[in-house]
Amino acid sequence: MNKDVIYIEPEQDITDILSNVKAAKHKIIALVPPKKAGVLRSAVNFKLIAKTARQHEKTVVLITTDESLQRLASTVKMPVAKSLQSKPQIPNLEDIADDDEAKDDVIEDDKKPVEEEKVEDTVEEEPAEEPVLKAAPKKAAPVLAKKPAKEEVIEGEPEPEEKENTSKAAKAVAKMKGAKIPNFAKYRKFIIAGMIVLILLIGFTVWATAIAPAVSIVVTVRTSSSNFAEKVSFVNHEDKANNKEGVFFLEEKTVTKKAEAEFDATGELDKGTKATGKVTITRPAKEIITKLNQNLSIPKGATFTINGLVYEVVEGGSVNVGADDYVCYGSLDGSTCRIRDDRTVSSGGIAVVAKEVGEKYNIAAATSGIASSVTMPNTYKITSTAMTGGTSKMVKIVSEEDVKAATSGLTAASAKEAREELKSEFGDEYILLGDMDQSDPKDTVTPNVDEEVADGVKPKVVREVAFKMFAVKKEAVKAFISSKLKENASGDKTQTVYDTGVDKAFFEAFQNTTDESTAKLKSTTITGPKVTEEMVADKSLGKKVGEVKHLLQSINGVSSVSINPNFFWVTSVPSDHNKVQIKITVEQ
Repeated sequence: MNKDVIYIEPEQDITDILSNVKAAKHKIIALVPPKKAGVLRSAVNFKLIAKTARQHEKTVVLITTDESLQRLASTVKMPVAKSLQSKPQIPNLEDIADDDEAKDDVIEDDKKPVEEEKVEDTVEEEPAEEPVLKAAPKKAAPVLAKKPAKEEVIEGEPEPEEKENTSKAAKAVAKMKGAKIPNFAKYRKFIIAGMIVLILLIGFTVWATAIAPAVSIVVTVRTSSSNFAEKVSFVNHEDKANNKEGVFFLEEKTVTKKAEAEFDATGELDKGTKATGKVTITRPAKEIITKLNQNLSIPKGATFTINGLVYEVVEGGSVNVGADDYVCYGSLDGSTCRIRDDRTVSSGGIAVVAKEVGEKYNIAAATSGIASSVTMPNTYKITSTAMTGGTSKMVKIVSEEDVKAATSGLTAASAKEAREELKSEFGDEYILLGDMDQSDPKDTVTPNVDEEVADGVKPKVVREVAFKMFAVKKEAVKAFISSKLKENASGDKTQTVYDTGVDKAFFEAFQNTTDESTAKLKSTTITGPKVTEEMVADKSLGKKVGEVKHLLQSINGVSSVSINPNFFWVTSVPSDHNKVQIKITVEQ
């Protein structure tokens, strides 16, 4: 009959054996243990093997001559064979060893025969116990002699003499090792856990004493403040600046802002036509003629007022006296010349147009009451034809007042926005000077002023203004203030500047002209005794907190000292400068 042979390795555990039993292809499984198979020294494991075999409808045969394994196999009715060619059979405890030897080897205090249950209980309580070699049964030979069938089937069975020698050797080994060996596997988890805790404890100790400790030290120094005010000047080229002398490079930035607004047109305009007609000027007969009044011109644009309405000359004309129009009795200069009696000197029709549009300029012909912007004697007669063609058509237009009202708030809004934008462009590294300059506004109106606004159209005005702002770098101002303060200190090395006040500095009375640009720089400076981080570190590193506090408070000018360890167990300032944070503040 075919069978699967499973060889158990010394390092395998019960789960490996059970997996191999489940994976076996044949119904018969030969289980071959090594000489030292600790996993098979437990009755529980034998029960698991037997249970797994029953569940998968398989039969496990234990191949061994080890009496202790045979005894455990008998507790679960597992067949045993001495070799792969021997016939398996369920072992009998009486055939394995006699009662006296079992008592000596297994149960030392009990003189009763070893029961099957006691063997199982003993094995379960000590699953990892090292195997105890049992003496070869003295009655093995007689028992086998009574069963010749088994001797014929099972090959390689040890001779009785060999069994007896083996049994004696096993007893000797068992007595040397003692009755029981402690099961260290039961305490493996506790040992591992203890080792982990020990490692963590050592690591924490190293971290807490060598790595973690850090200290922050705050030293407060007594200082005094004073007002700073110096006149400074500005240049437009950086290479001409001298910060320590108070000559700063004046930087400028420009931004152009556009703002627009829609408005309602309120202006009105008569878009009708102008009336037209003609005016005639006639000089009287017998008028005295001289060189001064011989010619009379009516220029373009000259006006005639008729019935209170003004009309303009379109092309111009003249009322000149020709040589045939007058006679002389002497020289022309002697005023002895006059217009002939039978002649009429007239300008003819001079085209005129009404000053404005409208039907009111349509008037009838006039023969008198006409005034002219051209000076002429009262004897001249002025007449006009009827003035016709004048019409009226009132439309909405954009007026100057409309534009002025719409742009009244645009410049202010743009200026505020421009100031914020320029301040943002300069940033916190600059100090601004004076007020912001701005160009004259440039307005674009659609439709244009005095133009007609179509129905449904909303007029719009766009105002464009350029804004300019000046500034100086804080770094340059700080250099000037520091230089001045050192100059005023007269070489006193015990004093130092804690704050130049550059963050609150400002320029006053800024004058920016073509010839010179000047201003007055103002600030509030803070000076006091010189206490440096190096001085504090020299008195602190590697010393006790209390000692450090005493040493630092003894420094001239120090008003208070605060030492803050990062953990409560830290009582000394670390020797590593990187673990010590030093801050020097001024007394408020």
